Amino acid sequence: MSFCSFSGGYNRNSNTVIDNKFLNDYLPEATGDAVKVYVYGIFVCASDDDISLEKFAENLKLDTDTVKDCFKYWEEFGLVDVISSDPLLVKFLPIDSFKPKKFKPEKYTEFNKSLQVLIPDRMITTSEFSAYFSLMEEYSIKPEAMLMVVKYCVDLKGSAVPFKYVLKVAGDFAARGLTTTQKIEKELSAYTLRTGDLIDIAAIVSPDKKPDVEDGNLYKKWTEEFGFSKDAVIFAAKKSKAKSFIKLDKELLSLYSAKRFDVSEIQNYYDDKSRITDLAYRINRELSVYKSVIEPVVENYVYPWINKGYDEDALIFIANYCFKKNRCSLEEMNDTIESLYKKGLVTLNSIVEYIKTSTIEDNFIKEIIATAGLSRKPTEWDRENLKIWRSWNFSDEMILEAARLSLGKNIAYINAILSAWKSQGVYSVDKIPQNAGRSGAKTSRVSTFDLQTHKYTKDELDSLIVNIDDLEF
Repeated sequence: MSFCSFSGGYNRNSNTVIDNKFLNDYLPEATGDAVKVYVYGIFVCASDDDISLEKFAENLKLDTDTVKDCFKYWEEFGLVDVISSDPLLVKFLPIDSFKPKKFKPEKYTEFNKSLQVLIPDRMITTSEFSAYFSLMEEYSIKPEAMLMVVKYCVDLKGSAVPFKYVLKVAGDFAARGLTTTQKIEKELSAYTLRTGDLIDIAAIVSPDKKPDVEDGNLYKKWTEEFGFSKDAVIFAAKKSKAKSFIKLDKELLSLYSAKRFDVSEIQNYYDDKSRITDLAYRINRELSVYKSVIEPVVENYVYPWINKGYDEDALIFIANYCFKKNRCSLEEMNDTIESLYKKGLVTLNSIVEYIKTSTIEDNFIKEIIATAGLSRKPTEWDRENLKIWRSWNFSDEMILEAARLSLGKNIAYINAILSAWKSQGVYSVDKIPQNAGRSGAKTSRVSTFDLQTHKYTKDELDSLIVNIDDLEF
C-alpha cells in the first residue's frame, strides 16, 4: 500500500482529475516542485501500485526531503493532512472554497508563540495555525488584533475554547471591518458596557450560560435596530419564558412586527394574545381556510390589520364578505383590506355605510344603463362617470334625460350630451333645446342615505352582503 491515499471525502475516479479550484487558486502561487508533488500524489492515490516515498521522489527526480517539504507546504493550505512524518503518511483532502493567500510561516513566528501562551492547556496543531494565518491574510487582520480576539474568547470560554469558535468571532469582526487593534478594542469595550445588561437577561433566559459576542450582537439589534429598551427586553423575556437568546430574538421579532415596543404595549400584547389567536381562528373559519400553525397568521395578517385600526367586528364582516365573493384566502382578504384602508374605511360602521351608499349609487347607475337601452352590470368606469357628471352640477334627473337621448347608443354618448349641455349652460329639463328629442317623461330621483352610527345585527350584515353582488372593494 502506498504511503499516501485519498481521505473518505475525496472522490475516486478512473482518471487523474485535478480540481479547477486548485488550478485557479493554488497552482499560480506554488513552486514547480510543489505542483509536481501534489499532482503526482493524486495519481499515486488512485494507483493500485505500492509506491514508497523513495520511489515517489525518484520518479519526480526529487530528494525525499523536498517531497516532505512540499507536502508540508500543501498542509498549510489544508489540501493534505500529514498524519505522520516518519514514516511519511499523507491524506489528500477535498479542496476548500476559500482562495488561499501566499504567506511565509515565519512571518507569524511571534504570533505563534503568543497564541500558544494564550492557550497553554493544549498544543496548537499545524492546521489550526494555518487557519488563523489564512483568515488574517484574507481580511488583513493584524496579528495583535487577532491575539486580542483570541484572549477575549479564552476569557469567555476558558483555555479549552475550540479554535473554530475563535475563527467565527474573528470572522464576524472582519466581516464588519473590524480588523485593527483600535477597532476591535472599541468593539469589545462596547460589548463590555453591554455585558451587565446581557447578564441580567441571561439570568432569565439561560442562567447557566455566560453571554458571548453573538448574544451581544442580538442585544444590539434589539436595542438599536428594533428600538426596545433594556426594561422592555427583560419584560418580554419574563412574559415569553424564552429559554435562550435565539428564542427571545424570535419573540422580540414578533413584538416588533406587532409594533409593541413599550413595556405597557408589550403587556397589552400578551393580554391580547389569546384573544387575537382566537380571532385568527375565527377569520380562518369564515374564509373556510385551515392552518395547522396559527402563529404565522397572527403575525403576518391579524396583527397588521389590527395595527391599521380594524377591530374584531370589522374583520369578521370582511372575512364573511370575502368568502361570499369567493376570495377565500388570507392573501385575498389582505388585498381587500388594503383597498378599504386606502378609502379610509376602517370601522365596521364606515364600511357598512360605504356599502349602503355605494349600493344606492349602483342602483342609480343600473337605471341609467337600462334607460340607455343597455343590459349589463355597473362597472368602476360607470361609477367614475357618475362622479364626473355630478361634479359638472348635473342633477340625477338631467343625467337620466341624457340617458334617454342616448337610447341604443352607449355611455360615451351620455358624456357627449352632458358635455354639450354644460357648455350651453343647460342644467334643468325645461332648458333642454327642443331639437334634443327630449321625451318629457318624468324621471325618478334616488334619495341619499342618512349616514348614522348604528350597531348592526348579524342578520342585517348577512342580508347586506347578499345584496351587494355587483359591488367590489
